[in-house]
Amino acid sequence: MQNFRDYLETKRIVTKKRVPYYVAWVSQFFNYFDKKPNDEISSEEIEKFLKYLTKRKEEWQVTQAGKAIRIYQFYETYKNRLLTGHNAKSNEQWKAVADEMITILRLKQGSLDTERVYIYWLRIFYRFLDGSSPFTLDDTHVKDFLTYLAVERHVASSTQNQAFNAILFLYRHVLDKEIGDIRDVVRSNKKRRLPVVLTKEEVFRLFKYLFGIYLLMAQIIYGGGLRLKECVKLRIKDIDFERNSIMIKFGKGGKDRETLLPEIVKSDLKQHIEKLRNFLNMTEVI
Repeated sequence: MQNFRDYLETKRIVTKKRVPYYVAWVSQFFNYFDKKPNDEISSEEIEKFLKYLTKRKEEWQVTQAGKAIRIYQFYETYKNRLLTGHNAKSNEQWKAVADEMITILRLKQGSLDTERVYIYWLRIFYRFLDGSSPFTLDDTHVKDFLTYLAVERHVASSTQNQAFNAILFLYRHVLDKEIGDIRDVVRSNKKRRLPVVLTKEEVFRLFKYLFGIYLLMAQIIYGGGLRLKECVKLRIKDIDFERNSIMIKFGKGGKDRETLLPEIVKSDLKQHIEKLRNFLNMTEVI
């Protein structure tokens, strides 16, 4: 279990405070089935153990136990893949690294947008390295790549930082390497632009050209300070008409927050929800 404990801490899969609990759940699982740490774990055994816990523990503890055991299951296969990965061809190694990156991002509950961005930069990095094995990478490769983005691709400063975050995640959480001093990297020029802000009168003039659901969405975005994607992902349960509030789930950075429900949209929003309910009732009858 010490190796698993070290893995949880070095990969930062969970907070350091939770590591002992995750190790304890896995130990309980092995004791329950009288297994040894290297023995194979089946899905049926996991489900049986969780059912056993359901009668004795709170729901959040059962959920935590299930996550801990599945992480351990991944950890065992991860070790085996790394042992064979060094002997594979370069493109096969990169495919394995990409799979590991996706799995670890999901274990850390990263957003789907983050996953897409990181995999995008992993592909660009792979092409830049032109066939080099991921297991031979060092600080020089990172410096050269970031400099290439600034000098040859002329990316913005924010884009260069985004690429660095993706490569940093690759090094730390997949390759088990730390990136050293990169202060001598050529940095992209940070362009400063003043934001364009519409006046209140301009916004209401814009509303006159919108109708139906599009007007309702624009009013919610403007009055509640939502991002477009946050508005699109709203559910009825996220709206509290009595408190005039909107709960934003998994916003930027995967965080939840509460914002205002504009008074002007309450009536139209209630009508829109009622129309949806009537439509769903009709489809059920049909």
